[in-house]
Amino acid sequence: MKWIKLGDYAEALIHVITLGFGQRLSEWIAIDLLGRKSCGCCERKEWLNRLTDKSYNGKCNQIQL
Repeated sequence: MKWIKLGDYAEALIHVITLGFGQRLSEWIAIDLLGRKSCGCCERKEWLNRLTDKSYNGKCNQIQL
């Protein structure tokens, strides 16, 4: 049985709410305004996916609905 991956659902929800500009917006805030290396989107998605699917392999840049 394949488990629900929370990170994929969170990414899809953010994608819908922000009309597809979620990652660009978060990168602008984190990198340009706050001076960080990345926005943390990939790390958040991987962490949430591993909560429900221990065999998650870490493919971060793919929205899977």
